[in-house]
Amino acid sequence: MLDVHPPHHAASTWRDFFIHIATICVGLLIAIGLEQSVEAIHHHHQRRALEVQLHDEAQRNLELVQLNIAHLRVLRKWVDSAILAINAAPVNNGRISRSALPPQTNIDASIWTPSRTAWAVAKASGSVALLPENEAQVYARVDFEAEQLQTGEVEMGRSTIPLGSIIKRWQGVPPAQLQYFTVAERDALLNALAQASAGVDNLLDLELTESGACRGALNGASSVDEIFHYIQNEAKQSATK
Repeated sequence: MLDVHPPHHAASTWRDFFIHIATICVGLLIAIGLEQSVEAIHHHHQRRALEVQLHDEAQRNLELVQLNIAHLRVLRKWVDSAILAINAAPVNNGRISRSALPPQTNIDASIWTPSRTAWAVAKASGSVALLPENEAQVYARVDFEAEQLQTGEVEMGRSTIPLGSIIKRWQGVPPAQLQYFTVAERDALLNALAQASAGVDNLLDLELTESGACRGALNGASSVDEIFHYIQNEAKQSATK
């Protein structure tokens, strides 16, 4: 609140009048300038705090995504090797030896879900407006990729249900009865493995995309185009592993 105080005595000449007017104007300008400076400093601190929160969340998410990528690669390797081994296994008297399967049969499809709290709170509070437009677009893209990733996690969970059900049934069957598959059981297992493989591949692509987006934001990407560049690099590096 800006208070304008009247002069202590009435202006008796035009000169006094203009001096009073000039004094009031200068005082108002100084007060407004100080108020705006304080507001600008406050907004600067708010923006820096928000940038730190978004940066820290992107760093944590990058670490989680890297763990997910490593886990999914192990899972995909087992699934793909199982498909190849079962397809190559000979059929004797309508039966296929279970030893054709790779030794790892503990299918764990659990992964870490990235956090989207900092961006959600910033949008809800309106503090996103404190960010420069290009920076807001960068973090909006990171959040979008995280949203896509969450959807992919649900889809992969569904794709691994048939395989998980088959393996769960094995746990209650005596070892002697698990030495062989029938052709029908083999075909059901191959179908379940194919579904799981597609789900894992799709989620792995989404994980790599989120990894690239987070890495771009952390490295100071100034536009969505730069984010795409990091995403492409992430995919290229993954293809060589």
